[in-house]
Amino acid sequence: MRGAVRVLLAVAGCCAMAVLAGCGAGAASGRPSASPDYPPVPAASTVGDPAALARQAYLGMWQAFVAASQTGDYQSPALSRYAAGAALALLTRGLYQNYKEGIVTRGRPAFDPVATITGTPAGEPSQARVTDCANSASWLNYYKSGKPAPGAPPGKQRVNASLETFDGTWKVTTLVVEKEGTCA
Repeated sequence: MRGAVRVLLAVAGCCAMAVLAGCGAGAASGRPSASPDYPPVPAASTVGDPAALARQAYLGMWQAFVAASQTGDYQSPALSRYAAGAALALLTRGLYQNYKEGIVTRGRPAFDPVATITGTPAGEPSQARVTDCANSASWLNYYKSGKPAPGAPPGKQRVNASLETFDGTWKVTTLVVEKEGTCA
């Protein structure tokens, strides 16, 4: 399961998710340019519907990860806008592994997350959970040379994430991506 699926599996650790590395052309700075498939997602503040803002932060994390995977940019500052702690470490580790192996991604995954608020100390929502059935069928791994990276075909994977607020901004703090075929 090399490529996009492998990238998601590496992100979750122990081959539970493969971290995707993209092969799109990056900016002159070496950083990936914004993907035309994903419009920019602002950082999710805590002002507004908490579940919608947590969902927005989750999708922003994946947008940043997909953009970074196109060039293997394991140091992308966009990742820390939407992820912290174990989730950020997992994403960075997966991208770094693909960078070392010369693997990037093409295409993009599809997401359909549902966010639920789980913690409201002092009346302010500060914790949330997101469940998703991510589809990586259109998100494939390639070597930087353009040759497809070997591995099982991508598919649908159950994703569970926990989010917390940091200085008024929602961020994904834990991320578990299960193996391919774990959701319909």
